[in-house]
Amino acid sequence: MLKRKSISLVMAAAAVFSTASVNGAPADAKESKGDRPHMDLAFCIDTTGSMQHEIDMVKTKTKELVAKLSTGKPAPVVRVGLVAYRDRGDAYVTKVFPFSDNIDQVVKDISGLQAAGGGDGPESLNEGLHVALNSLDWGKDKDTAKLLFLIGDAGPHDYPGDFKWDDESKKAIARGIQINTIACSGLESYPGPRGVDVFKQIAKLTDGKYDTLAYRQEVVNASGKRETMVTAAGATYKMRAGETDWKAAAAEGHMDKAVFAAAPMASPMLSSGKMISRARGFAGGAAAGGGGGAFADSGALSRSDSNLDEIVLNAARAKAKKQLKVEY
Repeated sequence: MLKRKSISLVMAAAAVFSTASVNGAPADAKESKGDRPHMDLAFCIDTTGSMQHEIDMVKTKTKELVAKLSTGKPAPVVRVGLVAYRDRGDAYVTKVFPFSDNIDQVVKDISGLQAAGGGDGPESLNEGLHVALNSLDWGKDKDTAKLLFLIGDAGPHDYPGDFKWDDESKKAIARGIQINTIACSGLESYPGPRGVDVFKQIAKLTDGKYDTLAYRQEVVNASGKRETMVTAAGATYKMRAGETDWKAAAAEGHMDKAVFAAAPMASPMLSSGKMISRARGFAGGAAAGGGGGAFADSGALSRSDSNLDEIVLNAARAKAKKQLKVEY
């Protein structure tokens, strides 16, 4: 009788353990996840023809970004969503990818995004912003950190009866959504309030930060030596001797502005490892860091290597530290 009773107790304990564990997960997995701080991170990105490299950066760096955010103590639960926007008359005006903490699935969902359309300058930024704020299921908990990254190289196309970026910005901050704006190459060419000023104002209205993307390229000087050049907001800079991390150098201003010459040169430019034969001249005298010598420049900026990932990571970590008290 005693032996049979002991067996019954063992079986009951096993049943309880089985119920408390799902697919090998601890019984308190859901509770521990619920106790962790939460962050909703979304991208609102222009997906017209000139934006392919920035789109690719979001696709390839999202998983790494979330992994780095998850190293915090306590580790936040991060949901990622995305809204792609183009302009009226394109294949779509907006496309929504809902929030999810399954980052592998998020990356898979956005893997097919391609740049196309646009072509007439301004894009449907107003509608893209409205959809990102209203069609994504932002967390209702006031303790959830909410960040939206607006990424584009063109100002808003103002249509009659359209949404207005300033109104959307005011609604965003009222809901606790911070918008960080990232200007891609070309935005600086839009006059006055139609480009950079809009991005700056959106960030200001939502307690966010405005950043200009920096792009790295390798050039070859007349003596055959490779040099790292960084272009941001239409200006090109040369890394100083001794600097090894171009992103840190760009962020900290450890670069000297380059001076371009009009005379064409024979030396080709290296852009992402590829030689380009069509070039225009670039002279790197004292204003270019005192290095002297001549460089060749294709005249067409390569946007394949930028600091987009670092800008997003730094802004997200700053938000997590300030609002969620996460330490990195």
